[in-house]
Amino acid sequence: MRADVAVASGLLQPLPPSIIIKDQCEKPEETVIEKCKDLAKVNPSTLKHFTDIPLSNRTLQGLEECDYEEPTDIQRESLPFSLSGSDVVGAAKTGSGKTLALIIPVLECLWKAGWSNFGGLGALIISPTRELALQTFTVINNIGKHHDFSCALLIGGTDVDYERKRIGTVNIIICTPGRLLQHMDENEHLSCDQLQILVLDEADRILDMGFNQQINAIVANLPKERQTLLFSATQTRNVKDLSRVCTNDPVFVSAHERCANATPDCLVQWYMVCEEEDKVNTIWSFTANHKKAKTIVFVSSCKQARFLTNAFCHLRPGLPVMGLWGTMNQKKRVDVFQNFENKQAAVMIATDVASRGLDFSDVDWVIQLDCPASVEDYIHRVGRTARMNQTGHAVLFLTPSQEEGMITALRQANIPLEKQVADPRALVDIHTKMQAVLSQFPELNQHAQKSVVAYLRSIYMMRNKRVFDVTSVDAAKLASSYGLMSVPRVRFLSKKGLNVKGTKNNSDIPPALDRKKENGTVEQKPAKSEFEIDENEDLFVMKKKDVFSLLENDHNEACEPSPSKSTSNNTSKVITKLGAAKKERLLRLMELVNEAEREGKVEKEEEVREVSVFISLRRK
Repeated sequence: MRADVAVASGLLQPLPPSIIIKDQCEKPEETVIEKCKDLAKVNPSTLKHFTDIPLSNRTLQGLEECDYEEPTDIQRESLPFSLSGSDVVGAAKTGSGKTLALIIPVLECLWKAGWSNFGGLGALIISPTRELALQTFTVINNIGKHHDFSCALLIGGTDVDYERKRIGTVNIIICTPGRLLQHMDENEHLSCDQLQILVLDEADRILDMGFNQQINAIVANLPKERQTLLFSATQTRNVKDLSRVCTNDPVFVSAHERCANATPDCLVQWYMVCEEEDKVNTIWSFTANHKKAKTIVFVSSCKQARFLTNAFCHLRPGLPVMGLWGTMNQKKRVDVFQNFENKQAAVMIATDVASRGLDFSDVDWVIQLDCPASVEDYIHRVGRTARMNQTGHAVLFLTPSQEEGMITALRQANIPLEKQVADPRALVDIHTKMQAVLSQFPELNQHAQKSVVAYLRSIYMMRNKRVFDVTSVDAAKLASSYGLMSVPRVRFLSKKGLNVKGTKNNSDIPPALDRKKENGTVEQKPAKSEFEIDENEDLFVMKKKDVFSLLENDHNEACEPSPSKSTSNNTSKVITKLGAAKKERLLRLMELVNEAEREGKVEKEEEVREVSVFISLRRK
């Protein structure tokens, strides 16, 4: 199977004739199908090896070449039902092999149906993130390379026109919901009438990311006679609701429902209590002391991931530092994904886009620099390590106001954590270095300001107010830890009437600049900063005065008698030097137009064109 990521399309290589003859002789198709009918009655504990499961030789050969010999618990529990044609809703701990549990039924379903390369779309696998879809695409290409199927990867950030022309010849589509729905709406070559099997990977995450309506729209375009598989690390109430929409009488499989803990047993979990302003020093000190480890650091916003990645790269901790976040260019996301996978020691600072389903090999540490939004998010984050029964370590950073509420919720979910205290002798203060880097790179300074605002916004937007209290954050100290000399203006907090330590509010404005007097009359407005934080996007934008509204007043003054000096002195309008200069220039241009009309010719063509453009805009 050829994984062509650049064009988001891949083809399974045709099976050699010698393999076909061997496949037909050793395990006839009818024999495998007959065994699959009674497979649901088999005791899963007897399925010690993949050879004990009735699979095609083509699939078994792919599994053997990829060194898959023994099925995991979720594979052993779910495959008897999925291979017999039942709808399955499966839940298992992170790193337990759910990807293989959904890929094998897809390949076997199409193989038993006699699907060929020209049979059209037969299987659909939907993933919540591009990286997870890419990972599934890679695995199915490796396992199914001896099958005569074609497979395509449909994700955002790729060439839609290229996909549109070739999608009609694809047998298996692995995609994200948004891109698939786009093709369903716009591409006449995509036909789902013959679909045999639908798979939703990380179904709970699909709901969390707001894809519920998109999934409903997708399912409405699919045939009702099909097999459906849903897999996730948790079986939440929303997943069960989704299963009622997508499946008919599903079988619920939970491989670890009798386990004492919700996380892998080989995962060592700690938590540390520290203030927001100490997080940067702590994570830097940890990185400097673990230069031979492979670490993932989770933060709450894309802007934080971008800033910390760039800042740490400039500070040079002694090992590769890379970042992965949702707003990153798709090509860069793929490059980071593959680069981190190939490293033996590295640090990747990421958002929750990397917390679901991604299988990075040999991850030693998962550091949650910011508290996760829920227990489910915690489980998926720490699931990037301790995969397939390997040892892993996870550390959760909590502020004093978050400790009680979050630890209580985690322990109620059977997640064991031990409290650890950082060794003061191992901590390194990089406050001065951060200031030096920000002064040297102005763009990084802006990223730092955006990161502070983004962090405050993420805390404010959290639903669990018992754990997340934005008023407990000292914004001044947080900004200082990022190397900033002052706190950026946080407009949304002022509008909500929230007073956060260290942030500027209306009480900081001098009385002479207050917008309203006690009697309600408008006085002089406070001067705006050249750069402000946009309350919706947390971006820096330059505010410009509306030149045309100024000209409208100037035009009225030019058409009417000039007021006396005493009258102009009594007006409350304040005209700055810049405004007076603009006014004088525009009046001069108007005089040029009038003069040109009287003489029947146009002089100073460039200036007149400027006025003409302005007049047309005014009329609109």
